[in-house]
Amino acid sequence: MGTKVADKRKLAQKYVFSGEESTMRLYLDVDGTLLRRSGHARLRGDLAPANNLLRFLEWAAAGFDCVWVTSRTRHGAADTLLPVLRQAVGPGDEWDQISRVIANFATPTWSEFKAEAMDLNEDFIWIDDAPEPESLEALDQAGRRACWLSVAVDQRPDDLRRVMELMEGRGMRLAAE
Repeated sequence: MGTKVADKRKLAQKYVFSGEESTMRLYLDVDGTLLRRSGHARLRGDLAPANNLLRFLEWAAAGFDCVWVTSRTRHGAADTLLPVLRQAVGPGDEWDQISRVIANFATPTWSEFKAEAMDLNEDFIWIDDAPEPESLEALDQAGRRACWLSVAVDQRPDDLRRVMELMEGRGMRLAAE
């Protein structure tokens, strides 16, 4: 068994609960993680919502302290992220539901690399398709590399469903129904 797999299992074992809910942080990237790059301009731009986006966001909000770590929010606000999400999703009921779900997601300030926005002293999960080398180095130095889960909806369209199943399989939380 590889070290990374063993580290991830060790992390997950801390969060097998006996009736208690987790307040573990879930750090979220957007482009390539929650939104697919379509590779061509569409009516709603070059980004499209990942498969299971609404379900994933509801699931995440129900069991985690969700935090945006995307270059679109590095200044500490979601004002540049929300229009991108809305354009990708499109107007209507789904966007209305998503905007309600994400209304309380935190937006920390960071300048050079995403790990600056993370509390590396606590266990967390970070989903990202392409973390910067500096962030991975910071995770390595803090012994937190196992906290990063590669999610790449451009290459694996059902990756959000895979992440939910993976984390539930580790006993981290129950699915939002």
